[in-house]
Amino acid sequence: MELDNMFVQIEKLSKDDWDKLFSLIPEIESSDRFIESGGIIEDKNDPDSFMITPVIETKVVLDFEKIMYDLNLVIPFNWSKWEQGRKIASKGIFINLSTITLLKLLTAFIRNNRFCDGALASRFEDGTIEIILKELKKNIEKR
Repeated sequence: MELDNMFVQIEKLSKDDWDKLFSLIPEIESSDRFIESGGIIEDKNDPDSFMITPVIETKVVLDFEKIMYDLNLVIPFNWSKWEQGRKIASKGIFINLSTITLLKLLTAFIRNNRFCDGALASRFEDGTIEIILKELKKNIEKR
């Protein structure tokens, strides 16, 4: 799907479709952990060494990613070269952004997770996903 077609895709989604995504907000708000296990684990038998295991994310992270793909909200674009997105993410100010920009940010976080294990869960832990979902919900409710 091209970026231009995202406007059509967004308009096609029903309130029930969006509610699948937005219903995750209370669960995200009440969670304090988004990684079940994995990452760097110290070797109990040898304190000078460690093991790196795949990160296993919690259900809400996995549900979020699945819903984003199921609703076709993961936008195909060159997210790794999106400088504006890097600036927005580094400043952490997500207020008054367009629906497309918010979806592009979520897409970049989802896609980055494929290359950097645990990156998406860290965006949940620092509150970024919750903030973006709330802003996205405001935008959708305005239309």
